[in-house]
Amino acid sequence: MGDDALRTPAEMAVHDRYVAVNGDHPMTPEDDAYVRRHFVAATPEALDAMLAGLLPLPSYVLSDGTPMVPAAHAELAAIAGGPDRLHDWFVAFWEGDAETGEQKWVHYLNGQYVALREVTPVRIKQMLERVAEAAAAVDLLHHDPHDGVGRGMLGEAIDGVIAVTGLDSLLLPMTAYDRLRFDQPTLRETWVDRPRAEFLTPIAPVWPLTTERLVLRPFEEGDAEAFVGAWASEEWTSLLLTRPQNRAEVVDMVRRRMQPGDGMFVGLVVVTHDGTVVGDSMLHLQGTGLSEGEIGWTVLPDQGGRGYATEAARAVLRLGFEHYGLRRIVANLDTRNDRSAALCERLGMRREVDKVGDFWSKGEWTSSYEYALLRDEWRATQL
Repeated sequence: MGDDALRTPAEMAVHDRYVAVNGDHPMTPEDDAYVRRHFVAATPEALDAMLAGLLPLPSYVLSDGTPMVPAAHAELAAIAGGPDRLHDWFVAFWEGDAETGEQKWVHYLNGQYVALREVTPVRIKQMLERVAEAAAAVDLLHHDPHDGVGRGMLGEAIDGVIAVTGLDSLLLPMTAYDRLRFDQPTLRETWVDRPRAEFLTPIAPVWPLTTERLVLRPFEEGDAEAFVGAWASEEWTSLLLTRPQNRAEVVDMVRRRMQPGDGMFVGLVVVTHDGTVVGDSMLHLQGTGLSEGEIGWTVLPDQGGRGYATEAARAVLRLGFEHYGLRRIVANLDTRNDRSAALCERLGMRREVDKVGDFWSKGEWTSSYEYALLRDEWRATQL
């Protein structure tokens, strides 16, 4: 179909309109492969409807001249009650703003919403809302990367929240060809990939963290031996999520914790200044815009009662609030874990949730507490 002589008059007419809208840019083999994965060839009936202004122009034209459209290209017309009713049905989604509705209709007919996985008025409006939200969030975060509102807005815009679909789900990857025809980076590059890399990708601090008596650092291969005895104990592991582990399992656990990962889980060995391992601490980055963290800790059986867990936890709270810019840090624990509950309260955390029989662990339904502390509350205690 690359030869004009092999094309139908309708294909040639649609191609001309497509070029008038998008310009004449080359499609690479990689572009063709992408389009074939996400789109289908237009039918002769669809081509006639395009020329009549009833259905959108192709999203892409392959290097061999094949016009390509979304698989659901004609679906909206069927929902509207027929192609002749599609316009009125479409613009009704911008009730009270006829001018914007007509602008979006023209863009729709020109096949310009190629960034969307699903091209409907609802998805178009969601995309525009999320892009505007992301732009406002990026502006806030350029002034303060730890801005809680900015982090929340950007997290919602990119990843979505309950009842709000984010751009990461709305948008297709797009291609190098799209950068040419739109003369700019793709929507995904501009409003998902770049903001995520700049503001929602954790950067580790300079290790170690040092307190009056302790050093907190990433795991090292030789740390496993210090934990073998504790992890073999039924009593010590009884209120943890994991069953007792043998030596090989502990060594493997330490090996896995030494791997780089995505930076969302920060696992730290806690040692005294003379190098004695006394336990471990963790911080799991989570929540909308990575604005929340979950803190946790263990203390080896022979090191309890010396305040090590409290001292280490205070260092992790500071790490979360100051370095990672978290807005809120929580701790979840078994309600039978009286010592950890007391530790949370020493840290100034507030018991927010008392759940009864909510968590399945080791063959039984257990109850749990959730403690929390806001950054502003923590700051007030540092004065």
